[in-house]
Amino acid sequence: MGTSGGAARRVSVRVGPQVWREEVERYGQRSPARAAAERERHRVEDGGVALADVQRCADDGADRTRLAGLLKVYVPISAGPASERPFGFVLSPGRDEHGLYLTLVAFGERHPRQGVRSVYERAHKRLHGRYPDQ
Repeated sequence: MGTSGGAARRVSVRVGPQVWREEVERYGQRSPARAAAERERHRVEDGGVALADVQRCADDGADRTRLAGLLKVYVPISAGPASERPFGFVLSPGRDEHGLYLTLVAFGERHPRQGVRSVYERAHKRLHGRYPDQ
């Protein structure tokens, strides 16, 4: 699954309040990360996310993360190159009587500076209870 525009199939996104607080509200009110997450939250909760914008996370990442079955969306969501989208949502797929949906697992910088945990490390901790290097 790559990035594209147009009238693509969309899937709903659910954002739990505790995950939002822990993942997004840790950023300052005026930070670029928080602004991007808040803007995209309204878009994806109202209209879902295009399946073309969703990619699989690496089952076993080079950073020792284990994210088998999880998906990612680069933020801001756009048709631009991934290198221009520094943040990401990591999402878990689910299905109910209404069909397929995605639930927010983690948000953060995709490739942060030294000493800052990536969105993928944060997702790993949510799944496994510890960061991959612990």
